Amino acid sequence: MDATADIALSLHQLTILDAAPARLVDLAAMTGCAHVCLFTIMPDAAKGRYPLVTPSDVPQLRAHMKDAGVTIGNIEVFSLDGQEDADAFARALDVGASLGATRATAHLHAISDPTEAIDRFAAFAAQAEQFDIVAGLEFMRFSAIRTLSEAAQIVRQAKRGMLACDALHLFREVGSVEEVAANADLISYVQLSDGPHHCPDDQRWNEAVKTRELPGKGTFPLADLLSVLHQPLLAEVEVPRWTDKAQGVNDEDRARAAVEACKNIVGLALPLSSPRRSMKG
Repeated sequence: MDATADIALSLHQLTILDAAPARLVDLAAMTGCAHVCLFTIMPDAAKGRYPLVTPSDVPQLRAHMKDAGVTIGNIEVFSLDGQEDADAFARALDVGASLGATRATAHLHAISDPTEAIDRFAAFAAQAEQFDIVAGLEFMRFSAIRTLSEAAQIVRQAKRGMLACDALHLFREVGSVEEVAANADLISYVQLSDGPHHCPDDQRWNEAVKTRELPGKGTFPLADLLSVLHQPLLAEVEVPRWTDKAQGVNDEDRARAAVEACKNIVGLALPLSSPRRSMKG
C-alpha cells in the first residue's frame, strides 16, 4: 500500500455503492488504500439500498481481505435514536471486529436534551469498547447533532469515544479549520470530499449521498484541515459521484479518481502538518 505511514487512506463504501464488499476490498488494494469502510448495520428505512456485511459473510470476506492486504478501518452506521437494539448492535460490532475494524460511526437522533445525548452516546461507546472498537460520533445536518462544537461537547462529557469529522458536513455547517484544531485531540478519522462554496438547502441530501466533488475540485480547505489533525490519522475516501457511473465510468476508474484526488490533498497537507501524535484511536 502506498498511503503514508501517518495518514492512511480508507475507501468508503459510499464512494462505490454499486460494488459488493469483496469488490470494494479489491478496489482498495488496486488504488493503494490500506482500509475500507463497510456497512455492518443499517437503519430499517435504508435497508436494501446499501451493501451490508452480515455475520455469514465474515469467513469468506475475512479470507479475501487477508489475501488483498486490506482491513476495515471503520464500520457504519449505528443510529442512536432512542430505540437502540443492543443485540443488533452487538452482532454488527462483532462483524466489524472480526474483520479488523477499530472504529464505528454513530449518529444521534431524536434528542430531548443534552444529558440524553451524552448518556446515549456513552452507552454505545461502552458497548463498542467490548469489541475493542472506538465509537465515533458524526455531526451533520441530517441528525440531531449538526455541528462540531455540539458533538465535541457530548464526547468530552461522555468521557469515551471520539469524533468522526466529515469535511462536507463540517464546512456545510459553517465549521472552520480553527474549530477542528481546537478539538483535534478528539478526532482520529476524517472523511474527505469537496464541494462548491454553497449548496441550496433542498439539495444537501442529494449532494451528501450522490454528488460530492473530488477533493481539490471544490472550495473546501482540505489540506489545511488535514494539517491540524493529530497523526496517525485515518482519512476516508468518501466521494459518491452517481453522475460518473451514469456516464459509464467503471468502478475501478471511479475509485482511482477519488483515491488519487485524496492522495494529492494528503501530499499538500503533510508539509503543513506539525509532528503531534494522537493518543486516541
